[in-house]
Amino acid sequence: MASKVSVVGNPKSRFWLFHLDHGFDLTHPSSPDQAPSGRRIKLPTTTMPVTVAPEKKALVIIDMQNIFLSPTMFGKVRGEGHEAEDTLLRTGIPAARNAGIQIVHVTWGISEKELHVLPPIIFRIFRFSETENDEPGGMKEVESDLGVGVDYGDVKLPSGSTVSAGRLLMRDQWNTALHNPLQQEFDKSQTTALPDVRFHKSRLSGFWGGTTPCIEYLKEKGITTLLFAGVNTDQCVLASLQDACNVGFDTILLRDGCGTISPEYATKMVELNCRKSWVFMSSCYGLENGVKSMETL
Repeated sequence: MASKVSVVGNPKSRFWLFHLDHGFDLTHPSSPDQAPSGRRIKLPTTTMPVTVAPEKKALVIIDMQNIFLSPTMFGKVRGEGHEAEDTLLRTGIPAARNAGIQIVHVTWGISEKELHVLPPIIFRIFRFSETENDEPGGMKEVESDLGVGVDYGDVKLPSGSTVSAGRLLMRDQWNTALHNPLQQEFDKSQTTALPDVRFHKSRLSGFWGGTTPCIEYLKEKGITTLLFAGVNTDQCVLASLQDACNVGFDTILLRDGCGTISPEYATKMVELNCRKSWVFMSSCYGLENGVKSMETL
């Protein structure tokens, strides 16, 4: 006997389909009774597989910029963010391109107008750091001369040349440019049929406030499912994923496409909640395998 197909959501508006043998169908047909059609990718997750339509899906990469990944800033050493970048370049991005999935970079890029209305918390995040105090296990905050909008000065590149890093987190500065390997990939895409796009943000989340140019772009293109990657997993990636989910997008975290400088427990918290509360969790390798076995009905 065939397993029953259940409707998850409102069949007259937004809904998924669930089949015990096949998992969740996130292709968003016009009605629950509509026969499956078009290109379909089955993506493994940490619970049940999900089926998505590549033309309704985007790979959203958060904050993979020089300020967070370049070794020339803040004494950066190789870490999770660089490993995530490598995985995206090796697996996630090629898989997305092969399937015709839109790639979207959402990154810090504060305008002068936005700088004057930023809430204090944004300044605190980037101007203060924690250090131990005299109390056992206690911490205190120390203020830095640097912060949002402050000129970082010149930095020396691996080539030996120097460049002005510019004002921290401000738009059109070297420190807010995409990290070079991703910038090269972005530039190459501009001559293709589906060029990468980039949107600026001025908060931890790139999907806050109900609507943004990014949200408007995605909705205009009919994109309903977002695959999230980037840095930091527990900060800007999670904030963006949560807000996108609340706006109404189907959200999937690509765990091997994310990295953070936070303790391991922070990542575990994100991954635990992305298994259900914030929809699904998969991987770049899962995406690659799903694209390889993509079917057309």
